[in-house]
Amino acid sequence: MTSSLQPAETSKMKNWKQLFYLSIVLCVFAIGYFFTRNGERIGDEPFHYSQILDILQGSDLFPRQCPYLPGYHWSLAILCKLGHSCSGSFMRLLSSSLSFLCVLSFFGLSKKIEKDSSVQKLFSFSLFPAFFPFFFLVYTDIYSMFYVFLAFFFALDKRLWLSGFFGILSLLVRQNNIVWLVFIMAVVYFEEYYPQYRWSDVKKWIFKYLFFFLALALFGVFVLWNKGFVLGDKGNHWVSFSFGNSLLFLFFFFFLFLPQNLSNAKKIGQLLLRKKWVWPLLTALVIIHMHYFQQRHLYNTEVAIWHNVPLVFAKRSVLLRLAFFLPVAYALLSLCVTPFKKRFFYLLYPFALLSLLPLPVIEIRYIFLPFAFFILFKPKDSPRVAVATFLIDVAIILPAMYSMIKYHTIL
Repeated sequence: MTSSLQPAETSKMKNWKQLFYLSIVLCVFAIGYFFTRNGERIGDEPFHYSQILDILQGSDLFPRQCPYLPGYHWSLAILCKLGHSCSGSFMRLLSSSLSFLCVLSFFGLSKKIEKDSSVQKLFSFSLFPAFFPFFFLVYTDIYSMFYVFLAFFFALDKRLWLSGFFGILSLLVRQNNIVWLVFIMAVVYFEEYYPQYRWSDVKKWIFKYLFFFLALALFGVFVLWNKGFVLGDKGNHWVSFSFGNSLLFLFFFFFLFLPQNLSNAKKIGQLLLRKKWVWPLLTALVIIHMHYFQQRHLYNTEVAIWHNVPLVFAKRSVLLRLAFFLPVAYALLSLCVTPFKKRFFYLLYPFALLSLLPLPVIEIRYIFLPFAFFILFKPKDSPRVAVATFLIDVAIILPAMYSMIKYHTIL
């Protein structure tokens, strides 16, 4: 009898540990909200506030001030109506709460992929410096990730209709999530159905993708009706071809995953010595970097936004751009030697590139999902790397939050 109870007791103990770790994250969120609840509106917050108020007042039920569909604004408007408040502090409370739900969805997804590393990845995501300040602001980005994570979770759980439904909801928040829906479709196909490509096989499972096809159809209808991919501010959000955001991803990847990157040094040395294809790749990268890693768009001129600083400085001289190339190149090599647990997870890289290439504005928020999926797919860190990463994250978060609260600047 004792042995039969042991698995149940072990499972119960694990559940209590998970609740304990989640309570720590919840406390961090409570502290973050406490210090930001009454702060001035930062960055794009005034635009989001005004769109939510327009919906609440009935003056504009389909606001078009922002490039994205107003799914986030409708969600907050409904919650404000239910809460009988539309104050700035209440909206930040709602946004912080939705951000915590995003953390929960990420945690559930990480357990679905690899239970042993799920707690470590919970803290990696919750304390990731690029995300953390936006958890407490009235911004669409974390809420958008929430629906993408849910869509991916239910896709891995083989409930594709429910996955596609949440995928459609993600499009109502940010229509460029269409790339990540196709990514999820591809992951499911390669995990479950590859190499079933003959019609006799395909017709057995294609009906399961019904809501994904509906999402693609609705996206196509929107583009035709709207005469473009962007809803508002079309003059500054045209479709282009630019490697700027991809280079920004590599630049910040070097610093935000510095302990892991340094631990990959030996593997990178072996890669440079043994693989001839690496050198043409680096040559192509330096050419791309010299052309695209600089401030070109109006929205990338403001140095009060931290991620614009290297872009503005890089434009000043060729030598500075070459100096900024070093972390970019090292980050790419580190990615090349970082394994994923499943082969189809490597689909992340082409789809991340596809999601970033059409965007003319270089913006750190555009690379949130590539960062999040990398955290999900990468192997579990060693204790030394995990502790070092945690210390670096905290060392970045504290001054970033202080700067946001006191000087109203964001990443």
